Amino acid sequence: MQNMDLYYDFSGQKFGYPLSLSINGFSRNVFSQQSSLEISYVLKGEYEVVTTQFSYLLKEHEMVVIAPYDIHMLHKKAPSDAGIILTIHIDFSRMTDAMAGDPRTGFRTAVCTETRNRDTYLQLRSKIGELASVLMNESNDLYHMNVIMMELLRISSSKKAFSVDDLPLHTDYHENYMKAVKYIDAHYKEDLTLGEIAKQLSFSVSYTSKLMKKFTGIPFVKYLAYVRVRASLETLLEGRESIESIALAYGLPNSKAYTEVFRELYGIVPSAYRKQFQKNMKYSAGKEDRQMVLDQDQKELLLHLLQGTHEILYENDQLKFWKESNGFFLTVNEGQLQVKPAPGERLLLEIKTNN
Repeated sequence: MQNMDLYYDFSGQKFGYPLSLSINGFSRNVFSQQSSLEISYVLKGEYEVVTTQFSYLLKEHEMVVIAPYDIHMLHKKAPSDAGIILTIHIDFSRMTDAMAGDPRTGFRTAVCTETRNRDTYLQLRSKIGELASVLMNESNDLYHMNVIMMELLRISSSKKAFSVDDLPLHTDYHENYMKAVKYIDAHYKEDLTLGEIAKQLSFSVSYTSKLMKKFTGIPFVKYLAYVRVRASLETLLEGRESIESIALAYGLPNSKAYTEVFRELYGIVPSAYRKQFQKNMKYSAGKEDRQMVLDQDQKELLLHLLQGTHEILYENDQLKFWKESNGFFLTVNEGQLQVKPAPGERLLLEIKTNN
């Protein structure tokens, strides 16, 4: 059973809102793919991120930006590691086309740390801290959150900053596996068999079985069950359907089988997972509205984000002036200037406004 003490989930999907943020200690051992932009930031421990282009060990306070539709996996390096990860999803399907643009071409998966894509890392970390502050203050100010969300998209879509060293995995064996994964993702609700996948991809059943076992580490039947359970999460968290009906809708034979797979994957039974989620949700259904609450342990994990990487000295709609350890910075209409006073030298800045 995984430790749920630090579990927190602000899920915009409950309100039809694009932005979600979660804190948990889960380890995802199955490749996944989603239409949203994902930003995962390690609060504690180490997580390995594996994509079709590279693998990288994320250490504490490092992050990865996962582009929409990129197949990836995030798991703890050591199963016993008490790792905690903060994950933000921005779901483009919940935006108008005019707001979302073209998510398939606007982003690139990249690791961001103090030394790798540093500028993007610092900007994203600052915005994650701002979002955490909004949630921590329990204001959930919609317009403030909208601004933060769009800033996260703007920063993440800056192709100039993404120059991560890719480790290509372009082998026929791997590409055939990716074809199998994509077919499963498109047909997991059907009565899918290994033979059907082999037939559709013109592989032998034996070859397809070895392919799945090599890249997932588990038999095909278990992998398919994991995909089905993961796909059912949103329906589960909406709380309208019974566990039995969810199991049948997503291709599992009954609630018992669904619960067994769910516990293997998440370390908790689905009913408890849904209850914990709903405890954190703001809702109004004949009851008083409830605010999502971050407890003290969670706040302590987020404290360094709130402190940020710089001290803002002045800010308005046109400019921002702040201090970092390596000097002072001034941004005016998206242009940036760095000022480095000599030791002992005083810095005088005069700001004139029209007010």
